[in-house]
Amino acid sequence: MREQMSEPDKNELLTVARHGDVDALQRLFAEHEANLFRFVYRMLGNRPDAQDLLQECWLRGQQGIRAFRGNASALKAWWFGIASHLALDHLRVRKRWRVEAQLIAEQESDSQPDEVEKLAAVMSEPDFRYEVKEHIAFCFTCIGRTLDPTEEVALLLREVFEFSNADAARILDLSEPAFRHKLSSARQQMTTSFDGLCQLINKTGRCYQCVTLRDFAPEPSRSELTRIEPAGGSQKNLAEALLDGRIAIARAANLERGSSARLHAAFFQSIGVREESRNDD
Repeated sequence: MREQMSEPDKNELLTVARHGDVDALQRLFAEHEANLFRFVYRMLGNRPDAQDLLQECWLRGQQGIRAFRGNASALKAWWFGIASHLALDHLRVRKRWRVEAQLIAEQESDSQPDEVEKLAAVMSEPDFRYEVKEHIAFCFTCIGRTLDPTEEVALLLREVFEFSNADAARILDLSEPAFRHKLSSARQQMTTSFDGLCQLINKTGRCYQCVTLRDFAPEPSRSELTRIEPAGGSQKNLAEALLDGRIAIARAANLERGSSARLHAAFFQSIGVREESRNDD
């Protein structure tokens, strides 16, 4: 486990990094690297692209550190700002995913014996365990890819990575009212998409797709079923409260490196190829 640095130590490293010490900057970057990867992976839904973008984030940081005027405590938002704008540039030249992209992928896979065999092979690996919470985070990412990119990043910064409205607005170079508008629009679209698409049985809080995949996995590799609990109190309707329940699960789930990570990376890859190559005419 990496030893935590004190704020004075970080500020001392930052001073050295501003004068061109790459090792010092690397130590500062390492403090945020895992969360930055979580962020860009959930923005893009593609592991190789996320790894490339993280490397570009590091290179941009090297180029820009001399101009950074904050202290070490402000570096997190600075790195996330670089990653956010790189992700936005990446997504703006790509197609948004359709809301029903997961269902289309599931239906096509079910009709292809080779795909079913590949799925079974992944699930039979010794270190595989099907975690329902990771699948809920996967679904959340897929629906997030249907949003306008700026709305998607606003949702992730505020709801999953828990930046304040003010900090997230600064990261995106938006006024706070403009940021709140983006966030509200993202939440409304996510709520509507899940309410119309997710085969959630409200009385049990269990997702049909999650249960189906869990039952397909070998019995020793199955996690406990996860109930999506409505959150947010009585002020919100059920669909909004269920969105908050999903957000809480997605925030805590280890989608990137958990025991189901390889399965979900393959799902992302398959859906991404299909969505990018589709003919919209």
